[in-house]
Amino acid sequence: MKRVLVTGRNSYIGTAFIRYAEARYPGAFLTDTVSMRDGSWRELDFSAYDTVFHVAGIAHADIGHASEEIKRQYYEVNTDLTLETAGRAKAAGVRQFVFMSSMIVYGGREHVTEDTIPEPANFYGDSKWKADCGVRELADDTFQVAVLRPPMIYGRGSRGNYPVLAKMAKKLPVFPRIKNRRSMLYIENLCEFLCRIMLEGQGGIFFPRNAETVSTSDLVKEIAECCGHRIWVTSLLTPAAILGKHMPGKIGDMCRKAFGSSWYETEPGEADRDYRVADFRESVRRTEGMRDAFSAESPGHKPDAGKPLVSVTTVTHNSGKTLARTIESVLNQTYRHVEYLIIDGLSNDRTVEIAESYREEFAARGIDYKIVSEADRGMYDAINKGIRLSRGAVIGNINSDDWYEPDAVEKAVRFMEQSGCDYMYADLHMVKADGSGFVKRAKLQRLATSRGWNHPTQFARRELHLRYPYKLESLHDDFDFFLKVRKSDCRIGVLNETLANFTMEGISHERKLKAAFSRGKSRYRIYRNNGFGRWYLLECILIEGAKFVLHLV
Repeated sequence: MKRVLVTGRNSYIGTAFIRYAEARYPGAFLTDTVSMRDGSWRELDFSAYDTVFHVAGIAHADIGHASEEIKRQYYEVNTDLTLETAGRAKAAGVRQFVFMSSMIVYGGREHVTEDTIPEPANFYGDSKWKADCGVRELADDTFQVAVLRPPMIYGRGSRGNYPVLAKMAKKLPVFPRIKNRRSMLYIENLCEFLCRIMLEGQGGIFFPRNAETVSTSDLVKEIAECCGHRIWVTSLLTPAAILGKHMPGKIGDMCRKAFGSSWYETEPGEADRDYRVADFRESVRRTEGMRDAFSAESPGHKPDAGKPLVSVTTVTHNSGKTLARTIESVLNQTYRHVEYLIIDGLSNDRTVEIAESYREEFAARGIDYKIVSEADRGMYDAINKGIRLSRGAVIGNINSDDWYEPDAVEKAVRFMEQSGCDYMYADLHMVKADGSGFVKRAKLQRLATSRGWNHPTQFARRELHLRYPYKLESLHDDFDFFLKVRKSDCRIGVLNETLANFTMEGISHERKLKAAFSRGKSRYRIYRNNGFGRWYLLECILIEGAKFVLHLV
């Protein structure tokens, strides 16, 4: 569990983060807040925290009419207070400091890359930039500093430019069509990003934002559609909007803010960190009240919403013959606080068509359902992708030729809650090609062996998957994950009830000497990579031998 101190009580971002972490990562964070409005915060013992998340600051300056006193306040709060807080956190032994800088440090740049040098255009941007530089100078091996430079942040209850545009979208009959380009950041996407870097304890400079850049015209049109308001976005008004950008005073400032471009180019490595829980359209729906991910009273409320959200992933590639049974086993779960993700590797049969045919049924039962079909580097790359896209506090995976028992998720959640375990697995029904089968009992054996471990029945808390992503090395990457969990300090539970059915016809049971040799070799390498002795070669031989025997009996 990560202990996080949020500096800036009742701040929009801080409050959203706390609510999101409690809803999406139950048990992973213990959060406290402290007001920075007087000096009493200096009496707080920072040593009790793993992370200090500093959101206290002043924003939304009226640049053209600020007195010298106002400017001095910006530097006192945005710069001096930030540096003092970071210094106290480091002195107290806090491991990570997360600072909300801003895209404002780049001044009026329209296009920003990872290599763009910040050049603040006003005192507000300069006050953030000085803090940005100062906290990074404190970073070392024992004190990780994460600086975030987000673009415009929006969400339900947000302040700044978004509410102004939303008001226009809901009232105006017409709006100019402008082909500008803006990066934006939905509040839930920011909160997911924050949860991940805090769990990983990371430092560095980050540029979180939505995957899409949008024009102001598209944003206004989307808001209007969500609210049932008809608005005509027309090029006839474009000249007036362009002219307005060149006018002096407030009108010019408003037009430049509304119709100017300000966007980030994708930085290297970003594809490895998919923190966007809502795309642009969905984020506008949630912001405008169509759906609230934080509230149990929202229209999307599920009967089990008081329980942890469970994400189930299924990886597919040309799985048209078996996929329907797998999907229906998730659809018919007695536990409804579930999201289901199908990650497809560009199948050329009916796989995606079959998956799409279930959308309405999942929607009718209030289950979030997502299908992604794109190139990947194999099964475990796809599973990693599904985990990154998921939002659940607990994660399970069921392959496209296997299927769950109807109460599998309900029993798993109940068992994890009662036992307090972080990772669990259960009995598995092994099904042969002729339809016969047997139950493989789950055991937590003293020796690290897969004989008592049943991967289709495993459920793990999200932080374990973030800590130990699949390595994309072999067919047995799931066993590598199991060994890493065994060697960690987490609690493992075994439930002796059948939760899933396993088809003994896949690649892991192919009865060819060459395939068996390859499986045994990769399994042995995994043992050795995790620090286990050479005698585990015998275990690998026995496992592969048993697969031949089981097909004969």
